[in-house]
Formats: sequence, C-alpha cells, structure tokens
Amino acid sequence: MKKRLLGAILSTLLTVTMATPAFAEIIWTADKLPAGYTTNELENKDFSFYSGNAIKKDTYTYYVKDLQGNFMKNATFAGGSRTDGNGAFIYADGFVPSFGTKDVETNYILSQPYEKDTWRQDSSKSTNTNGISNNWYGDSKTSRYKCNWAWLMVAPDGKKDGLKYAYCFNEYGYLYTNTITPDGYMVNEFGQLMIDGKVKTINPREIIANYNNYPIGHLIYDPVTRAQREQTPNPFF
Repeated sequence: MKKRLLGAILSTLLTVTMATPAFAEIIWTADKLPAGYTTNELENKDFSFYSGNAIKKDTYTYYVKDLQGNFMKNATFAGGSRTDGNGAFIYADGFVPSFGTKDVETNYILSQPYEKDTWRQDSSKSTNTNGISNNWYGDSKTSRYKCNWAWLMVAPDGKKDGLKYAYCFNEYGYLYTNTITPDGYMVNEFGQLMIDGKVKTINPREIIANYNNYPIGHLIYDPVTRAQREQTPNPFF
C-alpha cells in the first residue's frame, strides 16, 4: 500500500508533538486466520465491520486480532473489555461471548437493553502518548472499533455539524490523534483524517454512497479509493 511523503507536509501543515511511531507492516491475509475461524460474511465482501475480530465457528466464540493478524492474548481494551490467555474475548462486565451458534448470539443481542455508542475517555491514560489518545467510542461493555477507520458524525468533544469525519482506532480501541496512522494517513489533534493538508469531510446529504467502517489499510474516502477497494479482493480472505 502507498505510504504518504511526510517530511514537508508535517512541518508546514500539522504540528506533530512526538516522533512518528515505527509501525510494523499491516498484513491482512487468509493464512493469518486459522482453520475453524471466520468473521462477518459482509466483511469479506466490502472491508466493513470489525477487522480485528474473528469467530471460532464450532463454539461461536469471539477472538481479537492485531494489525499483523495475530491473536491478542491477555490484552485489555478501551472500556475494560479484555482477552484471556487464548485470545478469547471477554466483555467489560465479565460476560464471555461464546454462543455456540449464530442464532444464540442474535437472541442474546436482542435480549440486551439498548445502550447508545458514545465517545468516552479513559481517565487513567494520557490525552496523547505517541499519537494515541485516551478517547474511544462504544458502550459500557466494549469499544466499538479496533483496527478500524470509522466515519462518524459526532466529534470526540460532542460537536456535530451535519458532516462525517473519518477517525482511526488502534488495536485496543483508542483514537489516533495528531500523528500518522499505521496506513500512512495524517490525522489532526481531534483524530480527524486530513487529505492534502485539509480535514476530509463527507456530506451525507449530497453523497449517495455510504461511508462507514474500514480496516486500517483499506480506508475509503472518495470515489477513487472506493473503486480501488472494490477492484481488489479483500486480502484478509
């Protein structure tokens, strides 16, 4: 994937307060998903939904994967959700999502009281550590996004102007801010995607095509990137 040339741009368009992190190569390949695991079928087709998640098919148990496709074991995520020694996911309230079947999973989800996803802050963390903030997005059980770009209409400070902005979240669900993302994009101090030195926005009232969630490394932000993604099979499968 293409890497952006950063030198002159960084010095003139965005003040980066830390050294650019040295990210490992992003690898979304089929061999990184062991036999017996799957993800959402729709993700296979359009790069949407949860790029960092996997499901063990025989038990329908959730697992979490990092940017290199490895299972994240004994990890703690934004909001207090975590994984055990095998990489199986555990909600912040202690519930283990191991449903056995898709139908049982669906019934569980429908039985839960509705809780709106919102921006939240982890007061135990710094507002910016090497380009990663303490902001995350989700409900009280788990952060919504891991290893994901998300087009959202609400900023971390709660402001709304009717436009969508792209935000990038790391493997643990925290927002990248004032840095360069693992796939080479610039984000400002609010975590918003910048293209050619300007904050990139989508007006949902003017643009028919939907912009939602994309794995890091497969962001769609205009018709050109959409065409590129649609012409290339999802490398995760």
